[in-house]
Amino acid sequence: MDILQTIAVGILIMLARMADVTIGTLRVISVIDGRMKVSFLLGFIEVVIWLSVISLTLTRIEENPWLGLFFALGFSIGNVLGIVVERRIPLGNLTLRVVGGDEVRELAGQLHEVGLSTTLLKGEGRSGERNMLFCFMPKGRLGKVQPLLKPLRERIFYTLDYGGVSNQVLMPRTKTPPGRRRSPLRK
Repeated sequence: MDILQTIAVGILIMLARMADVTIGTLRVISVIDGRMKVSFLLGFIEVVIWLSVISLTLTRIEENPWLGLFFALGFSIGNVLGIVVERRIPLGNLTLRVVGGDEVRELAGQLHEVGLSTTLLKGEGRSGERNMLFCFMPKGRLGKVQPLLKPLRERIFYTLDYGGVSNQVLMPRTKTPPGRRRSPLRK
């Protein structure tokens, strides 16, 4: 195999591997979120690509070991691409947990203003009584929540847990009078 053919086949292997690993990352997220149809489709596509690329690599790697490098490079880049795509596509849900003082109560009001529901609880911590906030939200809403958390970082403790399934994602009720609401049956 000449150098140009090696590079061409290597790039093909690398691109295919990048695609299947990226799809695999999205499939794992879909599995965690309980999206059966999406998980099935992504898994099928991932394995078809993987079988093609592994058979191409294994039939030619003995005569050209450099193809293994392209395979590994495609896998590594695919991991990074999977993370980038996952961050850009707001699939799934998040659970926000916040512990702090009175600022947590104010944060709950701010979260309501951006259309999220929260649950506030009283707790007992090392430094006395604390407020605990829970908010289960679609991942796509994180961009509205992060600016609210940033100025409070030094005074609160918070965690964001990715994934999870719930029976519903609660949103605050609108303050629109009942007569002004549009019927879901009307177009």
